[in-house]
Order: sequence, then structure tokens, then C-alpha cells
Amino acid sequence: MPFVGDSLGRFVSQKASTSALTCSSQTFSWQDLADSVGRIENALRTRSGRGGYVVLRFRDPAALIVCFLACACTGRIATVMDPDWPATQAVTVLDAIAPDLVIDDESFPALCEGSRGAAGDLMAPETPPDEGDLFYAGFTSGSSGVPKGYVRSHGSWIESFKLSAQAFGISEHSRVVLPGQLTHSLHLYGAVCGLACGQHVVLVPRFDPRVVLRDLGSSAGGSVLYATPTQLHFLAETARRNGTVAAVKQVLASGAKWHEADRQALKSVFPEARLFEFYGASETSFITLASPEDDIPPGSVGKAAQGVEIAIGDPAAPARPGSAGLIWIRSGLLFSHYICGTAPDTLWQDGWLTVGDHGYIDDRGFLFLTGRENRMVITSGLNVYPEEVEAVLAEHPSVALAVVAGLPDHVRGHRLEAVVELSAPLADADQILLRHCRARLSPGKVPRHIHIQAKIPLTPGGKPDIQKTVADLAKGGGSV
Repeated sequence: MPFVGDSLGRFVSQKASTSALTCSSQTFSWQDLADSVGRIENALRTRSGRGGYVVLRFRDPAALIVCFLACACTGRIATVMDPDWPATQAVTVLDAIAPDLVIDDESFPALCEGSRGAAGDLMAPETPPDEGDLFYAGFTSGSSGVPKGYVRSHGSWIESFKLSAQAFGISEHSRVVLPGQLTHSLHLYGAVCGLACGQHVVLVPRFDPRVVLRDLGSSAGGSVLYATPTQLHFLAETARRNGTVAAVKQVLASGAKWHEADRQALKSVFPEARLFEFYGASETSFITLASPEDDIPPGSVGKAAQGVEIAIGDPAAPARPGSAGLIWIRSGLLFSHYICGTAPDTLWQDGWLTVGDHGYIDDRGFLFLTGRENRMVITSGLNVYPEEVEAVLAEHPSVALAVVAGLPDHVRGHRLEAVVELSAPLADADQILLRHCRARLSPGKVPRHIHIQAKIPLTPGGKPDIQKTVADLAKGGGSV
């Protein structure tokens, strides 16, 4: 039966000395990668049980990949934790999942040295994992403050790999570039999928547009870029100053809605690239895809990916086209369950899953997002999804990023406030942007105030850090 990591030996036999993984100045050939994975496999067999949780807390993404593959190949569950979590949060999660082993940057070298053996013994697990075995646990924000720990099976990612190969048409000779830490599931998936397909994976641990553009331009076989729309915005800005990058052949965007102005800006600097957008979640993998050949209506995130069913409202009696409601998903790509944290918006119903996103499907089958249950704001009795207001602000050519939140208000219950980072100077920006919103939104959805901020903080995955931005806004009573 196939499992994640089972292709590593095949690529060693086919191209042992060619590059498999690069991180900063370090490059692993396929043989180097297999040997490193094999040494950790040996260590895992003596220090953990099959099916046990192995926590990986790395700032070094190359070491994380080695340990992740070793866990996958030996039937352990690679549990990827952010090394920057506060100590109390980390302890809470560790107590909840009771891992067999914790590996971090400090313990990794000794683990490698203590597990050296004959090269021929390194790649021989006692019993290969099965498609149904759990192999990966990751974390997203939880409603209680404790991160939600979701766990995935080998089969769910193997099906995702097949979908990626069919939908994106990426060559084995491509160079896959991933900007950001691998604690972000988009980048981790891109790295593991790339290696499973025999591609050279390049990890850029810290998002620096100049470094990412340099790595994208250095591939003779063409480059593939996985990135969030926020990262793509800044890459396009930098590339406009430094020149186009013809080596980029595919751009795969996810993590937020990709606005049309940013998409067009990226086309001008990556003239040979096919631009794809996909919508999904850590618990669902792919939900919809938007390819360059699709006639995508403005604001849509595309149509259901192959093998994915979408229902709006109630999966037993789906809403008619154009009617908004909860988005329900059924596919072979879904996660198994949570191992910690609470998720009241995540519900199962007869094999269907919702994570609390709302939207509607038009009469051509295109999905539009209208918001998420856990960000909904009730202001003066009106339900408002901040994402809708953020999308309107992002349409203005001088707006780089926008975060909208509801702050407590003794008259309205909550009042809408917006924090905006500009992409270009704009005199009287707050008033101009308020007029922009009033022209496009009903009165109850227009922010009471717009606060201009030099930089909106980003998460390690390259998306706006909504929690920090909102917390700073609340601390200032509405000023930043």
C-alpha cells in the first residue's frame, strides 16, 4: 500500500546525486536525504512506538523535513509545533497529546550521530504504514486560545498529491520554492508534495522578496512557487523594481482571497507563469481550484476540485444557487479528528464536513466566500463578516493589506474598525477609504474608523496576523 515517503528509495535509485532539498547554503542530494531520513528512522524505532506522536519543534526547516519523512516512513505521527509558541501554550499542548518523543534544533544533531549505521540498513521499516494510518498532526488557531491540533492520514495526503499532479501539471524537473516556515501547512504540503513527485525543493525560511525572487530565477527547468496572496503582493512589488522573472512557470496561491489587481500585477512580472488559486483549510486540503483557463467570475475562488463535493446550507437539502450559507465538503482529502483545542465551528454530518466558512455557489458552479462563522461581528443587530469589508478595502489601488474587526461598543454591541497598510502614499487616506467603502457597502458594513498603519504584522505563513492586529487595536481603544 502507498504511504507518504515511499517514493524516496525510488528517486535514490534513479538520481542519487542530483539535488533534492536546499535550505539556505545547505543542499541534500537524494542520497543525502535518504541517509539522513534513515538515521532518524533508526532513532525513532528505539525511542518511540508505532502510531505514537513525535513532536517536531524546529526553526531549521530542512531538519523538520528529514524528521517528518522519517516519522511517515515508520508509522509515527509527525506533530509539527511552532517553536515560537509561549512556554505555557506549548506545555498545555504537550500535556494534551502526551508525545512519545520531542525533537528540536538542539536534540537533532545528537539524534543523528547516535543513530548512524550501515547505509543499507537505513531504509527498511519493519512494516510499511498503511493508507489509513495517521501520520501528521498540525495546529491552527482555536476558539479557546489553545491551538486546534488536527491529524491527517497517509491516504488523505496521497490523494492530494494526485490532485496536485493532475491539476497543476508540474514537471518532475521543476524547482519548487517555498517562502516561510513549514509550521504553515501550505508550505509544508508544498515541500512534501514536491519531494513525493521527485522535484528539487527550495526552502526559504524567512520571507525576503529579494531572496525568493533570486531562488525563483535560478532554475533552468522552471520554478514553481507556493505562496499566500500577501506574499505574492510583496513579490510583485519587488519584481517591478528589479525586473521580470521568466523562470517562474507555476504560481500556486492559497491562504486568503487573491484580489484581481494583485493577480494582474503578478502576471506582468512572471510573464511565463500559469497562475492557480486554490481554496481549502488544514482540515480539508483542496476544496476549490481556479486555473488560468477558467473564466472565473470576479470574487470567486473557483470550482470544486476533482473528487470534491460542495453543499451550501444543509448537505441533506443544499441551498439553491446564489443562496449563502455554511459550506459543507465531502471528499477523500479530509482530516481525521482533533487531538487538542476546541472547534465549535467544525461539524460533521453523514460524512460531510464544515469548518465554519460561509459562501454561495452560482449557477455555473463557482464558489464565492462571504465570511467565516468565528469572525462574524454583530453590530446594531446586523451580522457582518469582516472578510467582506476587507475585500472592498483591498480593491482600492493604494491598499496593500486590510484587517477589519469588531470592538465592543455600548450602543451598537460592537463597532467595525479597520486597520490598513498602504501600498502607496495617499493624502487623507482614512477619509478617502471611508468614501470608497460607503460607495460599495451598505451603511451597516462601513467601518466607523479606518486606522492607517505603517506595517500590519504577518504570521509565519505570510498572512496578516489578525489576532495581533486586533489585540493592538483593542489596547489602543481603537487607535494604532
